[in-house]
Amino acid sequence: MDPASFPDNESWADFDSRVVPRALAQHPQAASQVHALEKIGREPEVQRVSEFTGGGVPGAISNEVNKIICGNMSADPGSIPVFQTYFAQPNGHACGSKGQLRGYFSKFKRQVDELTAAIGPRPALLLLELDGVALSHCYKGGARKAYEKELRYEVGATAALPHAVVYVEGGYSDANSARYTARVLNAIGVGRIRGFFTNDTHLNWTIDEVRWANKVSAKTHGAHFIVNTAQNGNGPLRPHNRRKKGNEVLCNPPGRGLGPMPTTNTGFPHADAWMWTSVPGNSSGHCHGGPSSGTFWPARAIGLAQSANNRLGPSFPSQPY
Repeated sequence: MDPASFPDNESWADFDSRVVPRALAQHPQAASQVHALEKIGREPEVQRVSEFTGGGVPGAISNEVNKIICGNMSADPGSIPVFQTYFAQPNGHACGSKGQLRGYFSKFKRQVDELTAAIGPRPALLLLELDGVALSHCYKGGARKAYEKELRYEVGATAALPHAVVYVEGGYSDANSARYTARVLNAIGVGRIRGFFTNDTHLNWTIDEVRWANKVSAKTHGAHFIVNTAQNGNGPLRPHNRRKKGNEVLCNPPGRGLGPMPTTNTGFPHADAWMWTSVPGNSSGHCHGGPSSGTFWPARAIGLAQSANNRLGPSFPSQPY
């Protein structure tokens, strides 16, 4: 079905009740796959805006944010958009030099300013900078200070929005130490916003993220946090040689499942939510048979949904999904 054939103001509930039954009547053999995809379709989708949005031209960020708020969100009046940014790393690559970051700052500032101007007094939830603090360790000396300056500017600009709740990316439990993470978060002004979010590009068990994030919280004057649970229902896939291949397989790891469903009822005082900060089923690259990075891959999405698991960790009981 062509997505362009549906109006922006058609809600998921309307689609699910009006279109899906008719389609399944014509294609009953697809029912199990459709019902698996429904597990993903019925949950909120985070909207990512980056320097690549709209070709990266001036005004593209403003146009995209206004389209989402005034067009797409009209399907569910009263709901609040969730935006994730990816501005701080020039051309999507971390570990640049001090000179590169300084030269990029004016473009970065324009993108942040477009975002905040478009949101204005409207309510929004903001998740700042995919892999933002997690990859900060690869910037050295003056480059790290320049990078932290970028993040500090974005934190300050979004903190000034009157009806936005803001979190900045804080990394993941199998990478930087809690002490290092807290130092960077404090340096960029996490105390001015609600807190940080974790596990955004990793698949660590939720309970491991909570234990690590609680240590970070204690060193950041009680900052609250969100844990990404989009694909961590079976935890991470560890490579045989972690020294050479990293702590976990990150590119379309097989055998994974949807993690705990999005909720604000986490049971942990500083954990504000479990949230799917990326669309489950989006490919992370040409590996394990995947399409280009960021492309929705139905076969993977169906596999994740069929293996969905609400467990917080391997020692926790399985719960119905």
